[in-house]
Amino acid sequence: MSDNNFNYDTFVRNPPNPDDVTEIFLHESLFSSSSNTSFIANSFNISSFNVNGFRMYGQTKLEEISTFFSLKYISFGGIIDTHLHPKQIKFLSKRLSNYTVFSSNLDTSKQILSSGGVSLFIENSLASHVQDFKSHSSRLLSVDLYFKGNVKLRIFVIYIPPPAESVLRTNTIDLLIQQLTLTKQAGFYHAVCGDFNMHLDKYYPIYFNQSQIASKHIHRLFFHLLSHGYEDYTPINLSSSLGTFHRNDLITRVDYVWSCPLLKGYALTACIFDAQDICTSDHNPVITYYDMSLFFTSIKPARARQLKRNTRRVFKFDSVTDIQWTEFADKADVICDVSPSTFSSWHINQMCEYLQSRILKAANATLPSSTVGNNYTPKVPKDLEILTQHYRFLNRLMHSIRILRKYPSTYSAAHNYKWSIHLHRLQNILQLYKKMFTSIPTLPSSLSSCRQDNFKSLLDILSNISKSLRGLHLLQEKEFQDSSIRAHLDDRNNNFETDLSSFIDSALSHTRRHITLDRVFIDHPTHPQLLTDPKDVDDAVVNHFQNFVPIKSTPPVSIDTLPERWSSAYQPMDDVSSSIYDSLMNPPTLDEWLSTVFSTPNGKASSLGIGKDSIKIETIENRNYRKSIRIDFKSNLE
Repeated sequence: MSDNNFNYDTFVRNPPNPDDVTEIFLHESLFSSSSNTSFIANSFNISSFNVNGFRMYGQTKLEEISTFFSLKYISFGGIIDTHLHPKQIKFLSKRLSNYTVFSSNLDTSKQILSSGGVSLFIENSLASHVQDFKSHSSRLLSVDLYFKGNVKLRIFVIYIPPPAESVLRTNTIDLLIQQLTLTKQAGFYHAVCGDFNMHLDKYYPIYFNQSQIASKHIHRLFFHLLSHGYEDYTPINLSSSLGTFHRNDLITRVDYVWSCPLLKGYALTACIFDAQDICTSDHNPVITYYDMSLFFTSIKPARARQLKRNTRRVFKFDSVTDIQWTEFADKADVICDVSPSTFSSWHINQMCEYLQSRILKAANATLPSSTVGNNYTPKVPKDLEILTQHYRFLNRLMHSIRILRKYPSTYSAAHNYKWSIHLHRLQNILQLYKKMFTSIPTLPSSLSSCRQDNFKSLLDILSNISKSLRGLHLLQEKEFQDSSIRAHLDDRNNNFETDLSSFIDSALSHTRRHITLDRVFIDHPTHPQLLTDPKDVDDAVVNHFQNFVPIKSTPPVSIDTLPERWSSAYQPMDDVSSSIYDSLMNPPTLDEWLSTVFSTPNGKASSLGIGKDSIKIETIENRNYRKSIRIDFKSNLE
């Protein structure tokens, strides 16, 4: 396909399925106006659409939304700027029987230009997972969904007023940043969809090239999102005719779907849907697609915790020899005993499950593996972790060679077999880090040939390799430490503006420890219960700590009614006379006042107020002022 036939606008409006990207240049139809890749298998999506209000032509606009939802199989549809109360939205949404709607309260103040109103339409199969809904304001709402395996998803829908309403715009931005910080602390996967009335394409050059301007207060929302790892997958607008907002000759992009760092790993693609033929709004919807595996990836670890399976098996692919790969392939061929005709008649899911089980069975029988804990989470970059593993492997191997050199009589054929396995991994290490060596060392193919010099030459070769890897390890570790320090400093600086509590905890090195309960058993005499739902568990825990220990609400009448432990602590001390407090509230005398003033060093206070006038302290030392001061002081006391 030639470049002259490529239509950028059509491509972005109707992007191809990510699984079919390799076929883009084989099918002209992918770029035609009739292309419709609305449905991506095993995915869900989040969309944002500003409808410019339902007060005018409400029924017509709802029909347009219904058409859009049907064409694009929308899972979560954010509808912006509705101008309607929740009850009115609910009444209109009865036409969309496949969706459940959640709407914000409406701002009815007459001082504002737009009353706002945002709603989130959730497809019914997903709406059953909704556990909480909050209307933070008329322009911001959030809906929480809980899935098996303690997967928590929160979706925000927002409408940020235009710059003309500066106070309302500022309050909405500050509220969103505050809620994003709280959501991140709570461990939610979350996304923000809506009309931001901001131009991200214009902010990108500032963010990447002018860091001091990028962090200014006027850009705080985009700066917060980008600096905290959020990402908008909508294609950057490189076309003069494509955008999410168009009015007269103005075409720009102000509608977004932002994904948090946890959620963006499941993002597949995004697009701007050309709705001008089916909608009367001056906005085009944006849609972001995500992998459905988000809702199932945590089920197996959660099930493993319930069954107290604290370990799992991982395969050592860097240690697999060519012979082992051949054995694995032969084993897989043998156990895949279903005829091709039967296999081709199955559903695609059944095919995948069958192949997965056979591949795992063959791998367990032939490939090297190790057992690791389920709670293991890497704290360093993958490259540094792999380098550390290789360096430790070399040290263990050298230790084994030293023992063999010290006790040569222990050598056996088993050592030669193990060396053949280790040799394959050593060769992979040398190829991986070949830039570290002026020339790649030659390793003996057999360990028996090294017995002539009692393994000295082999030990020297391994020692040189180990020293080179050690130097590279120290260099990468230092780079990682420096980048980690910079990241923590940036995070602390951001917290100073957006999350003062986290900033104080970080500055004082406070750590918070907590436990997570996944089950609660209520030992009731007649109706015992086992709770596993996260919300039911939270409610039961709160109820327990609020009511298990009764709290007396009436304060004690006097010290004598307190328990002996506390009454003795609050009783007056016998060796202190209570008369010392009698004159505590008496005003100072003039002599006391003057002696205090005269004892103050010059220059410590610019002036002192006496009556209605203010004079310098140095002036009081002049005797000519003593009499007037005394008279003024007495008149104030009277």
